[in-house]
Amino acid sequence: MSSASSRRRAQGVVRYSLPILITLITAAGGVIYWQIRHGNAPEQPTNDVVAASGPIAHTMLGTDELLQRARDAMTAQRLLAPAGNNAFELYLAVLQREPGNRVAQDALREVFPFAANAAEQTIDAGDAVEAQREIDLLTRADPHNYTLTLLQSKLQAQRTTAAQQAQQAQQAQQQANRREPVTPPPTRTVAPVAVAAPPPAPAPVTMTARPTNAPASSAQTMASLHVPSTPVEAAPASAVHVRPPAIADATGGSAPVLTHRVEPAYPPDAKRTRRQGWVDVTFMVQPDGSVTSASVTDADPKYVFDRAALSAVSRWQFAPGTQDGKPVAAQVRQRIEFRL
Repeated sequence: MSSASSRRRAQGVVRYSLPILITLITAAGGVIYWQIRHGNAPEQPTNDVVAASGPIAHTMLGTDELLQRARDAMTAQRLLAPAGNNAFELYLAVLQREPGNRVAQDALREVFPFAANAAEQTIDAGDAVEAQREIDLLTRADPHNYTLTLLQSKLQAQRTTAAQQAQQAQQAQQQANRREPVTPPPTRTVAPVAVAAPPPAPAPVTMTARPTNAPASSAQTMASLHVPSTPVEAAPASAVHVRPPAIADATGGSAPVLTHRVEPAYPPDAKRTRRQGWVDVTFMVQPDGSVTSASVTDADPKYVFDRAALSAVSRWQFAPGTQDGKPVAAQVRQRIEFRL
């Protein structure tokens, strides 16, 4: 083989080997760079971390990721709970970073009624602490919404009832602790004494009838206590029916009696659309006959007739209930029906 042929073969090997070598070196450099970049990078926080750390973790996320997490929370019906990982807090975190973000503003406005229902369910479950947290969260989104007044009033009424029940239980326990066992007097031995025979007993007298003017028993008097039930005209083409409050007292006291009723006004919007419904209102009748702590316990439809019912009931006047002849506070539940 000539030297020229060997030289051409060597040049051919170098020509094909050099690109392969460059490709291998580039690939190895890319692998090393990827390992350095991703091997030392901090791990992204998971949903559990966000839920646990709350607003602190929100600052570690971008706006797009916050919006995506908020949409995921809405899909999973996590509107207000758990704390730190719910739709409301995530959308509020977006608005805290970008106050004019229309996506977050529109989402909060649309989901507000459903979140208010969730907060009401928490109140009904008796979890006052969690309910207050959820109401505060709703207040941050829309502080002037009248629904918040209704929710706060219902929560306050529940707290008042719970405090009264606890106080009554404490008083009953104190009375039980004051009771002491009655010790019978010591027996004494008395010597027998001769006693003369007693005179004959008089003949028994038989009562054949009770006089017609005899007073009725206390039970009959209690049975006659009631609150009159009459329909109330709210407008020429509509009527608001007020049922008597269902109060039962079997401990010897009397129930409150309605003496002055302010008629509920039929809401103009409901009247225009010919909507009908009812509202259950719970309130306290104080010893002076005034009404306090009025709140809506149930309604159909919700948030339509609530304001009219509360406005009327808060101005009612009662003859207070009594216990052992003394005026006492009593809780009353009243249903007000709105019919056209």
